[in-house]
Amino acid sequence: MQLHVLQDLRRRLGSVSEYELEENRVVAGDLVLHDLRGTVSLLRTDRGLLATMDATAKRKERCSRCLADVLVDVDVRFQEEYVPLVDADTGARIYRDEDDEAFSIDLEFWLDLREGLRQYILMSEQKPLCRDDCAGLCPRCGSDLNTGPCKCQPETDERWDGLAGLKRKIDEGK
Repeated sequence: MQLHVLQDLRRRLGSVSEYELEENRVVAGDLVLHDLRGTVSLLRTDRGLLATMDATAKRKERCSRCLADVLVDVDVRFQEEYVPLVDADTGARIYRDEDDEAFSIDLEFWLDLREGLRQYILMSEQKPLCRDDCAGLCPRCGSDLNTGPCKCQPETDERWDGLAGLKRKIDEGK
């Protein structure tokens, strides 16, 4: 997930480079992706490179209802500017505003896509499900309701006990 971009930075403004991405495992902080496939294009800007990523990957998650492990497909689409710390032609240090939130290209001209990838995936995170009809967990005993009903007794409201007794009498035919 790192690209050496010295030649890209030496190209004229508006130049575009395309790279194929094929990574079996990508670790970006606390995020782990598997089978990342896609492309990244780098557009030369007046400050650096505008990276546009379009890829798919898989991520191990927990079902948001029953907490079972599930492998989720992740679509990765983001666009972010990366700015070098040194000039590609002269090697002179480039000073940036402290308010500048663009990602950096390091001193040796390596552009690391992992942090941008991590941030965009976390921003677009959704509640994964092991299956569409997942029944979840019992809120009282924690049993997995996908394997069958739990052993909990139904909650009753004592204010309805009089009517429940009447219903029993009617059901018994008295």
